[in-house]
Amino acid sequence: MQLAKALGLSNNELVSFVGAGGKKTAMSRLVSEGQSRLSEERSRVSEGQSRNVVGYTTSTKMPPPSDLPLVCVDDTPDLVERTDLPPSVALARDYVSDPERVDEKVRGFAPERLNSMFEEGQFQWLLVKADGARMRGFKAPGPNEPQIPTASSIVVPVASVQVVGKPLTTDVAHRLNRIEQLTGTAPGERITAETVGSVLAHPEGGLKHVPDTATVLPLVNKADTATQEAVAADILSHAIARSPRLDRGLVCSFEADRLTVVS
Repeated sequence: MQLAKALGLSNNELVSFVGAGGKKTAMSRLVSEGQSRLSEERSRVSEGQSRNVVGYTTSTKMPPPSDLPLVCVDDTPDLVERTDLPPSVALARDYVSDPERVDEKVRGFAPERLNSMFEEGQFQWLLVKADGARMRGFKAPGPNEPQIPTASSIVVPVASVQVVGKPLTTDVAHRLNRIEQLTGTAPGERITAETVGSVLAHPEGGLKHVPDTATVLPLVNKADTATQEAVAADILSHAIARSPRLDRGLVCSFEADRLTVVS
């Protein structure tokens, strides 16, 4: 699987992830791919010109990723002045005191600060978790979500195929009332491929607050079996048919290391 290639990442990208069911896993995969793919370029330039490969952060809050060093930086100074950052690094402003649902959580940056962080050129890829989903596999954004930086070159709305066929409850989905408003699927009713595809393609769902200049590539995750791959492709077909912003999407299983492009 080459997620970066499927997303079409070049060497200067701000990628924002929204939705539920695989944002952090996808971001971690890009960290790994970025370290291998871009380290050659880093070794070819002089020390004074080199940039950090990947920055991993959030415009809301997040548990610190376990596989990256975390650096807490003030909200105002330019990161480009920092010479002590690792090649790939998680960034936050500070720790959240008494976080809910996890032992540890950090606070990220306002979208405007992330725009300037990207424009400073410190990172070749800046990856942003732009909303939360409370560990669910499906969501629609709330009134103040998502917090997407306007400099985002790519936005990835994410959902898990494994919610299809299950009742719409808080066990599997976040913000049930918003899902009902966007799709007509009431709490307790069965989630269909069309339900998920409709949210991914809705102007108040997966496309909410997406900059006009950004490429949008929905990702349907956890397609671990052939049957789930077919359902995930059906989700994307519904989404693509509903919005001119979408011309393709990704069916993914990080567990099985498989990825398919659906257009």
